[in-house]
Amino acid sequence: MQKLKFIMLILVFAGCDSGKDRNGGENGEKPKISVVNYPLYYFAKEIGGEHASVFLPTISGDPAYWKPEANQILDFQEADLILANGAGYEKWMEKVSLPSSRIVNTSQAFKNRWIEVEEGVAHSHGPEGAHVHKGLAFTTWLDFDFAMLQASAVYEALCNLLPRHKQHFDDNFNRLSSSLQSLDKRMQLMGKNLDGSVLIASHPVYQYLEQAYALKIHSLHWEPGEMPDDDEWANLNKIMLKSAAKIMLWEGEPLESTKLRLQQLGLHVVLFDPCANRPDKGDFLSVMQENVSRLEHSAGL
Repeated sequence: MQKLKFIMLILVFAGCDSGKDRNGGENGEKPKISVVNYPLYYFAKEIGGEHASVFLPTISGDPAYWKPEANQILDFQEADLILANGAGYEKWMEKVSLPSSRIVNTSQAFKNRWIEVEEGVAHSHGPEGAHVHKGLAFTTWLDFDFAMLQASAVYEALCNLLPRHKQHFDDNFNRLSSSLQSLDKRMQLMGKNLDGSVLIASHPVYQYLEQAYALKIHSLHWEPGEMPDDDEWANLNKIMLKSAAKIMLWEGEPLESTKLRLQQLGLHVVLFDPCANRPDKGDFLSVMQENVSRLEHSAGL
């Protein structure tokens, strides 16, 4: 992975050559950059700084399942740059007309390491019998090395768009990259210290975290705002008997009644927010730092 990172950074900096700005910068207007989720919004804001106007629609819930209205699609069609997550994230893009020359798939550099997952429940249509369709895990940025490569793609796109601000982007990208590398190192150490211990997750959104840091995660489909039913609790008990799990990751804070029952079972509840949408407080970096700190504390590190 380090080799991939090194190659990517060489390509990134090589792509930042001098040239004319490809937007309204000549008359003082900032280029508009439209993004599909909050991690890309954060990367673009941190790298672009004062030289770019970054737009993320107001979205209720997970942006991966967002269906834009006509006026919201227009915001993307009129953008100077469109930052996509890739890995099957923005399915709505397949159904609308967008200027392909302005779209940057920020996870393209590691496409060969996208994770395939099963979607939905088993069903049948035709002679092949019962089966499930395959999809892609899309919370790529939870591998902090991948997050840095996505930030690199944003950096390169900004350099191509506004080459006269290259030095500014260089400085900002270097700071962001350093922060992401620090998170990556902490999680690498976490994986070594957990040493194959099974973690339970409330939802199957941690595939890239699991792959990157040699974790073993058993995912459920529990909602933070709902008390699981008896069958779900029985299933959890079976999993715990087999795995001796001590930690359960949650996307959002569970109900107090759920948390109390989990604690009675010997499970430490750890909030690990994927931060796909705007956080209520802080920013992407502070949320991820808090995620890792909570996990370190629960793992006794």
